[in-house]
Amino acid sequence: MIESIHACVDLLHVGYRVKDAYDPIILNVYHCLKMENLNDEQYMLHIDSLLNKSIHDLNETEVYTYITYVFEKENYVPSFLKSVIESGMFKELLLRYLSLKESDTLQCVKLNRNLLSKWHYASISEEVAQNLTISANGRVYLTRYVMSKEGVQALKTQQATISKEDAYAILEAMASLDLETKEVEENGWQLRMYKNVGGKNRLVKTIVHDEKNPKGFNEWIRSLLPFEHLFVFGGSYYSWEK
Repeated sequence: MIESIHACVDLLHVGYRVKDAYDPIILNVYHCLKMENLNDEQYMLHIDSLLNKSIHDLNETEVYTYITYVFEKENYVPSFLKSVIESGMFKELLLRYLSLKESDTLQCVKLNRNLLSKWHYASISEEVAQNLTISANGRVYLTRYVMSKEGVQALKTQQATISKEDAYAILEAMASLDLETKEVEENGWQLRMYKNVGGKNRLVKTIVHDEKNPKGFNEWIRSLLPFEHLFVFGGSYYSWEK
């Protein structure tokens, strides 16, 4: 559901206008709502009270009712959906849904894999740390740190984009890590998790650990990200684990 909402908001952001038929991305919003049994089959009993409320005051259930109303009314009032789209109300409704859902979901994770305690083994140009950032919007960033004659040097940060569906899957998996912070003796990692609080990403949890490859999803994460030689939770410059 949330992926379909994001796709639709992206479409509306670029100034979408209805022509001969509605874009499938628009129609997919209601399709996903019904597939997840979130549509309000009794929306006619509830919609009158909602029409007098600001969209910004709607709760999640009321947003579902409103979306149901918009699409169902299109069946007997042609171009009703078009009018709601072109007035900006539909986009506002979807953004309200995202603001409600995303306040409870991770918006960003930052994973640092730090091998700096092994400096005395590292040769020039060997990689001794990585900072990996994954955002819910699909933006990913990787900064590598290598040993140089002057000490540790940060290389230029690499940027890429993955699908929002893959990004949410990774964030959800990381959010479910059932690990308590522990003292790291060597070659540890730090995972910082951020949620949307007051319209900004705020740090909500930090896990520091030295356990390799928690839950065994290193390879899965690497398969979704377009970077080479990712440490993730368990890689090292000794083996270039991938």
